[in-house]
Formats: sequence, structure tokens, C-alpha cells
Amino acid sequence: MTPGKAGEAVRSVYLYPHGVPYNQSLAALFVERLLDVLAMSLLALLILLVRADFIGLVLVAWGLTLGLGWLVTRPELPAKLRGWGHGHCFSRQCDRLGRMLEAATLLLRFRLLLCGLALGMLAWGLEGVALYLIAREVGVPISFTTGIGLYGIAVLAGALSFLPGGLGSTEAVMGVLLVAFGADGAAAVAITLLCRIATLWFAVALGGLAVAVLDFARQHPTQPEPLRTTPEGQ
Repeated sequence: MTPGKAGEAVRSVYLYPHGVPYNQSLAALFVERLLDVLAMSLLALLILLVRADFIGLVLVAWGLTLGLGWLVTRPELPAKLRGWGHGHCFSRQCDRLGRMLEAATLLLRFRLLLCGLALGMLAWGLEGVALYLIAREVGVPISFTTGIGLYGIAVLAGALSFLPGGLGSTEAVMGVLLVAFGADGAAAVAITLLCRIATLWFAVALGGLAVAVLDFARQHPTQPEPLRTTPEGQ
């Protein structure tokens, strides 16, 4: 629950004892977030199938996404960042960022990027399906593609706001869009809250449980049994 999901960087602390350097785990997180934005931007395009007047929102999201994607995939960028890191107060930060992008080079290859994008669209698309199913049960007759497209735009708005977990901005945009598609105020609030509980807060609960289990395992490590040797011939 942090701006831009930056709190997920805590995974590096848990991966480091298993031989995963910080720059590699942070590089994986960076590519993961980039794929999330790309996937949500593609899913948001579905809204244009029913409401062409939303093209402005989609174009803004795609402009930012494509610009960021083009920038971070430049092969010369890591070396430039490390070069810029000499002689000023941000030298260590620039060097670390350059090292992270170097580690991310493998994951930014076309095949892996395409595979990750497909998985991201499937995962985020299913959350959009959840919005569609909740709206249908509440009695708001939106289409399957509309539900996924609305969810994509709302989550993108939350991501661009850089508020923790998109709290407030995602819900506000989702509610306004639901009203625009025929829901009354009470139904829009109910659908939004139920959808966020089923997606965001369910994931937060799972994460809290996982952290508790990991911390317990660190505090109570299992000691491996010592090797027993026997004299030859026995």
C-alpha cells in the first residue's frame, strides 16, 4: 500500500538470503510494474468499443506508457546513467539505477516482454471480469468488454495519481464511469467497494499473511540434521 506499489520492493529483503542480488530483484520489480501499465493500457482500449468519446483518456494513458516504454528499453540508457553519476550529489542513485536497468535487460527482450505482457493482461483482465460480474449481480447492465475497459481506466488513473494503492483516485474514477454507463450513485458505490475488496484488499490480506509466515520462519529456522557417519563395513 505505497505510491506506485514501491512497497513491493520489500521482496528484495526476503530474496537476498537466497542468493538474489538487490539489483536483480529490483530490476524484476521494475519490469513487472512496466508490464502492468502496458497491460492496463491495452485493456483500457476495450472501452472504445462502446464509447468512442473516451478516446482522450486512452490516448493520454498510451502516450505516457509508450514514452516510458521507449525510454527504458534504450540499450544505451544504463551506460549513460552510470556516466552521469559522476561528480554530483546523485551519483550513487544514478549508478544504482543504471545497474538495475542493466539487470533488467534480459527481461526486456522481446519474447520475454511479450510473454509477460500476455500474463499481465490475463491477470488484470480477470479483475475486470470481477467488476463485470459484480455490476451484473447488483443490476447494472454493462457488457463484458465494458467492465474490463472501465476497470483498466480506473486502475490506470490510480497508478498515475501515485497515491498508495491508488486509494481514492481509482474508486472515484470507477464510480464516475459506472454512473456514466447507467448506474445510480448507490449502485456505483456498492460495485466499487465490492470490487476493491475482492481485488486490492484481498491481495493485501494475502500479502500480510505471507509476511507473517516468512517472519515466523526467519525467527524459528529449522536446523538441518547433522550428517551421520558410520565406520566402514557397518
